[in-house]
Amino acid sequence: MKTVKFQADLASADDAVLNVLMEELEVRSKADFLAKALALMNWAVKEKKRGHRIVTIDEQGDVIRELVTPELERIAPEFDLPSISTTWTVQEVESFGKLASQGKAKPTTHLIRAMNRR
Repeated sequence: MKTVKFQADLASADDAVLNVLMEELEVRSKADFLAKALALMNWAVKEKKRGHRIVTIDEQGDVIRELVTPELERIAPEFDLPSISTTWTVQEVESFGKLASQGKAKPTTHLIRAMNRR
């Protein structure tokens, strides 16, 4: 397997947290820790893309806390909205036809992001 050299500047507080985590997890090198952190983040991204929530649950099955980060929320499938079936009256169809023929609306940023992911 080909390896890639990686260098990062960490604040001293972050370095201290890293060292504590490495000791608790019994990870020998920062490269191994980064690989494990990448695997965990990759899993979290896949779960959010599936529309799943990432939570901690206690022994009784109650949700204690949900993992919410700006990065994960940006990739959440906002476009997977609940839907219902409906029947339209003739007047509703005509009204929709008028609205649809008024001209092109600019796509929203949410729509653009959703379409780029497909």
